[in-house]
Amino acid sequence: MAEIQTPPKPAEGELTARTDDFGLQVSPADPYLKLLTPDDTVLTFKGGDYALYRETLRDDACMAPFAQRRLAVTKCEWQVDAGGDDPLSKAAADWMREQLQELEWDRITDGMLYARWYGHAVAECLFQPDLVEGKVTLADIRVRDRARFAYANDRGAPFIWRQDLGRWWRLPERKMWTLNTGADHDDSPYGLGLAHYCYWPVFFKRNNIKFWLVFLEKFGMPTAVAKMPAGQYDNVQQRAKVRAALQAMASETGVILPEGTEFQFLDAQRSGTQDYDTMRQAMDNSLAKIIIGQTASTQGTPGRLGNDELQAEVKNDLVKADSDLVCGSFNRTVARWLTEWNFPGAKPPRVWRMVDPPEDIGVIADRDQKLFNLGWERTDESFQETYGAGWQRKATQDTGLTPQELMQGAAAEFAELGAIAAMRNGHRSDQQALLEAATSFADRYHATIGGRVQELLDFAETSGDFETFRARLLEMMAEPAPRPLAEDLARGGVFARLMGRMRGQR
Repeated sequence: MAEIQTPPKPAEGELTARTDDFGLQVSPADPYLKLLTPDDTVLTFKGGDYALYRETLRDDACMAPFAQRRLAVTKCEWQVDAGGDDPLSKAAADWMREQLQELEWDRITDGMLYARWYGHAVAECLFQPDLVEGKVTLADIRVRDRARFAYANDRGAPFIWRQDLGRWWRLPERKMWTLNTGADHDDSPYGLGLAHYCYWPVFFKRNNIKFWLVFLEKFGMPTAVAKMPAGQYDNVQQRAKVRAALQAMASETGVILPEGTEFQFLDAQRSGTQDYDTMRQAMDNSLAKIIIGQTASTQGTPGRLGNDELQAEVKNDLVKADSDLVCGSFNRTVARWLTEWNFPGAKPPRVWRMVDPPEDIGVIADRDQKLFNLGWERTDESFQETYGAGWQRKATQDTGLTPQELMQGAAAEFAELGAIAAMRNGHRSDQQALLEAATSFADRYHATIGGRVQELLDFAETSGDFETFRARLLEMMAEPAPRPLAEDLARGGVFARLMGRMRGQR
């Protein structure tokens, strides 16, 4: 039996509380380790400061869809499932569920989802000992500023710049929860976030709006022009008065004009803002497609916007991917650490969110009805799990018989019909004979059983419910058949057999 190795004890307390601004342009103290730089070309060319990407979130076309995407995840209920069926794994799952209930798991998830925007996220796990139960518990998980951390080429714990030591300091193992996403290979712990793709659309949009404002200021109102007599133009004081009058015309309701000066308005030769508005809409659409994969969810255009089912499917795919990203990273790191410390030998629990919408009850009921018609029905336990608690079977008329006995009684009542069916299946040569006999009897339908059938039809229309009709049907079956009908059926049976034998001889 393999020996279970005891994992290292966790580093307790808060080790990365922010006390200063840290830079990343410093070489590591260890000469055998090399700090990696981000593969993000935009971030590198612009100085490597994540504040560049933080500014993009000030754009409404970025913040609104990205907030919508994060809220779509955090609104989903979360669950903790046991990693195995053994009692120890179930106990670990129950304990983990209690831990997360004490934390603000939605806040933590929302903070870690910013890895989608920046490429990576870093959170510090505040472990503390439980002296009563002898376990390591989670006091909190705090998402830190990703710009303060760096990664080495050995893919170990991240580094942080220590101002007091004047060098990069490696954080303890099993202390920081890191998450990266978006890169096209596993050699980039910094990842590649949505901000990398949104930067230039935001840049073009802001410059477009800047020129748009200049246009509005320039062509929003006519330009006032003053014509002065030639003798007054050289007079500095007179020109100053005229200039003040021009400025007053732009903001005042009434002005005093110098005598002898002619004022007129110069109309703008250019009108309309279509070019600027088209540019803005194009950039907003690009940002929406980058962030949420579509434009319909963020635009207010009336009417149908494309295929609603396809849009909902795209959104659900993104929400599920974001949920799996955070929960999967947590399960591989923090959940595994706590399980190995507190429940050695147990399988780590699985934290996940219920992203898929619940199935329509009406669709389930229709499917159950079809299966019931085929001979299948749910157990009481399955019914409670599907439709919820608070249901009980409908009370039926007490006949003193169990459902099985009722079915057996119905089978006995129609035993003769079953015998005829068996005989027909066993003797296919008689089928045609019976058909011909039935054709012969059809001509005498009203004289033989027409009255009996009409009596049944009349009673079916006047009876109030199925149970009353069923009781009447059983009474009629118990009554002896009319003699003429019995004789005709007997003669018909003999006639059919004779026809079958004659056909066989032929």
